[in-house]
Amino acid sequence: MEPRRIIWRVYHTISLLHTGRLFRHIHWRGDMDIAPIFGIIITTPSHPPPTLVFWRTPPVGSYKINTDGCVKDGFASGGGIIRDSSGQCIRAFFSFYGDCTILEAELRAILDGIILAQRLGLSVLWVESDSTLAIHCITKGGGPWHIQATIRHIRHLLALDRDTITHIYREENQVADLLASEGWDRRCYHEYSSQDLPRRHRSLVQIDRFGLPTVRGL
Repeated sequence: MEPRRIIWRVYHTISLLHTGRLFRHIHWRGDMDIAPIFGIIITTPSHPPPTLVFWRTPPVGSYKINTDGCVKDGFASGGGIIRDSSGQCIRAFFSFYGDCTILEAELRAILDGIILAQRLGLSVLWVESDSTLAIHCITKGGGPWHIQATIRHIRHLLALDRDTITHIYREENQVADLLASEGWDRRCYHEYSSQDLPRRHRSLVQIDRFGLPTVRGL
């Protein structure tokens, strides 16, 4: 238990942990100045620069459905909006799902959007969600057992040889995100037409419609 021997053993242990790549950048937060004492060079991870992203209108004759899911305090909701090739709102909706996971909420919002579009007689659909996992489960399969019925229902309604489902960044999906939050706040299912869409929602729709960019990565 001599001080010099204890110091050597601490030094040796830290060096071994670093060699084994068990120390990461975050572990040295607040102690960057002592890392070089142990022969450890800490490099600050680089972050990609901010980029401008745009919501894209669907091709002429098709309709785009943007959806999003939301979970807060253990309860889930979802929302979405259907727009035509000029970016005009056809119909928007939000719904409250109760106790479920975020993945289930994302999938149920997608399903609700497709059902609404088909009820309105719309075809040739382009579905966008900011959940990469939800899209992967629909297009590639997989996922927990309790979402399989929802996935099968989506696949049954969505003709992947005619319709499209893709990922969208959250910064481009602000209208659907706002609708999903409204579903959590109001705890019900509700639809908006283009005439009674609230002012804030309408402003975001106009931003998308005119191709104004949103900054991603700040």
